Amino acid sequence: MINMPSLHRNDALLLSRCTYLGLIVLLFPLTSARSITSLDASHFHPPLGPVALLESFPSPWVIVVIECTTCALLALWAAGFGKWLVGGLLSLSLMMTSGLVYSTGKIDHDLVILLCPFLMTLRGSWPERSLLFCLTVYFASSGIAKITWLSLDTQASLSWALTYFHGYGKTAPLLAWSLQELPGWSWEVFDQLTVWFELCVPLALLRSFRIWIFLLIPLFHLATVLLLGIDFSRLLLVYLPLGFLLCAHPRKVRSSIPPRVHIALITLCLLGLAFTFMQSWPFERTPHSLLAPDMPGLFLFPLLQALTVLALLICRRNRLPESAVNG
Repeated sequence: MINMPSLHRNDALLLSRCTYLGLIVLLFPLTSARSITSLDASHFHPPLGPVALLESFPSPWVIVVIECTTCALLALWAAGFGKWLVGGLLSLSLMMTSGLVYSTGKIDHDLVILLCPFLMTLRGSWPERSLLFCLTVYFASSGIAKITWLSLDTQASLSWALTYFHGYGKTAPLLAWSLQELPGWSWEVFDQLTVWFELCVPLALLRSFRIWIFLLIPLFHLATVLLLGIDFSRLLLVYLPLGFLLCAHPRKVRSSIPPRVHIALITLCLLGLAFTFMQSWPFERTPHSLLAPDMPGLFLFPLLQALTVLALLICRRNRLPESAVNG
């Protein structure tokens, strides 16, 4: 049997912060809003949030200050300074940048992800509870938006597949084959499974269903990658930190991570953040990810989710003897 070291809550929070920042550095660089400053006020249609208090696009120097402040707060947050105050300010600054990026009328879907830094600084069991709630909102809101997919007269997923293949030129591994070989009823099954699964993800709030929901999420994402080339990659910013927190042992009193490893992890995160900052800001380059998420890189996302599920299963199995004794 595989034995994993039990994680203290501080260990889980450290790994969660490092994972969140690492994903930003490697895959999801912070988007700059400096390109919108040349637009006039008639294009300013901010989403709900702090940016809605503005009347037009701010001056370029304001955006530079916000972006520099965000990087400084990310460094403090990753190192564990300031707790909820730094986490709250970081989420606020991320919401400001995201609101500016989406202020030309686009829909901002990133609110749940941007709240994560603040949620991970809450006390007690609130970090995993709130992140779990965010995960359920992420899926349930998508399921509610797809209610029309439940109609037996149309196959919405087939329509999307045709659009992706012929309109966008997507080359998912099974997309061309599925369009030629799969019968119409199979696409209807995919419609039904997609909507009902997304609507049922809130069952993860109940402990007895949690591990099964966590197991089905990577399988669901693997199916969407194979059929449509859709990876839901940004969900990792919620999914992986939540996985670490759920692996934490509630009765663990000592840290399992040695001080040297602790310092090395934080130093590595800060170096990655500094590299990303220097790469984009002084030379006004567009931020880009260091790892290309194209095929076969799209399989990285369900793979990381599957590894998280495996860790949860191992941690749960390792706790069974203790719970049996205590019972």
